[in-house]
Amino acid sequence: MNRILSGSILLGLCLTAATATAQSEESGSLVCGALSDQAGLRQAWQIRLPIQSETGERVDRLFVFDPYLLVLTSQNYLFCRDRLDGSYRFEMPIAEKGLPVTDPLYLENRILFLIGSQLKILDPASGMIVKKKDLTEVGESRNAGFAKNDRFVYVAGVDRRVWAFQIQEDGDYVRLFSATADNDSAITSIRATNERVYFATLEGNVVSMEADQPRKIWQYNASGSITAPLLLDKEALYAGGQDTKLYKISASKGTLLWDEPFFAGDKIFNAFCLGKTLLYLNAGINGLYGISQDSGREIWNVANGESVICESGDRAYVYARPGVLVVMNNKTGKEALSLNFAGVTKYGVNLQDNRLYVADEQGRVACLIAP
Repeated sequence: MNRILSGSILLGLCLTAATATAQSEESGSLVCGALSDQAGLRQAWQIRLPIQSETGERVDRLFVFDPYLLVLTSQNYLFCRDRLDGSYRFEMPIAEKGLPVTDPLYLENRILFLIGSQLKILDPASGMIVKKKDLTEVGESRNAGFAKNDRFVYVAGVDRRVWAFQIQEDGDYVRLFSATADNDSAITSIRATNERVYFATLEGNVVSMEADQPRKIWQYNASGSITAPLLLDKEALYAGGQDTKLYKISASKGTLLWDEPFFAGDKIFNAFCLGKTLLYLNAGINGLYGISQDSGREIWNVANGESVICESGDRAYVYARPGVLVVMNNKTGKEALSLNFAGVTKYGVNLQDNRLYVADEQGRVACLIAP
């Protein structure tokens, strides 16, 4: 049963920058217009989701999957809105309270969730779960996530193996084979194409194997555990971990593509993402780096930076603690401006266009358009 919707699209504006934060809270606006105007940001829409704060529910994560904005709460309730105009799509409990839910995948107009050892496939157009599959053979593998191509779903098991499940004509999944690194180390991340599957391990291995059989093609050995999710982009695979290094590896040959790894200065645990020309890396105590994809050279660094929210032209919009929006110029490496984002505690990464998606834990969600 759907919850009662408690808000429509809001267009509130604040009066002065001096009292922006207080007035923003009073008026219901997540980001004050007087402040956003300083950065040339235009509010496209704002909504208030019916979060059940009295039960301790909070906004947990935002995901941007064109044309959808997903908001997952701390009680595993899922809201879906049209990301362009904020209109209602659907909502549902995606899992029981307390169960681990991995970050979803968006493939072929389907959204895939791994909940413990159960795979759920959601059709966002209808708001219906179209497939459930218990992958009990592998156990709960939430730390490594999962991957999918046209024929297989790959899941990391508690037995330190990657399990491949073949997709049948009737939509069912049948366990086909399993594989591991030479040292039988725990799997930390998986990525896949139709030709190959890649996985990383706690021993620092990055392994490439055939997509349809457990035959290894190459293995790259880093100097420390790979703890961040792998990032696959065309012919390059990015890996980072506890040795504080970020590696750019040839997806076809398993060789290092940069002259040397990028040294982040702190252990790498968080997912990184690719923009037009830069890779954005959260390096813990060293903040957020903008790194040239071509050379692996640092272009800029934002102290206390957590993540890029979006790009527009040559600018990157960065969320930094404790509630600051920093705008960086990706060509010059200089800060263009910073903005008080005190009300914002959650955000979705959107590198599809120039829209910023931000929220607070109480259910206010806003879309801002960068110039």
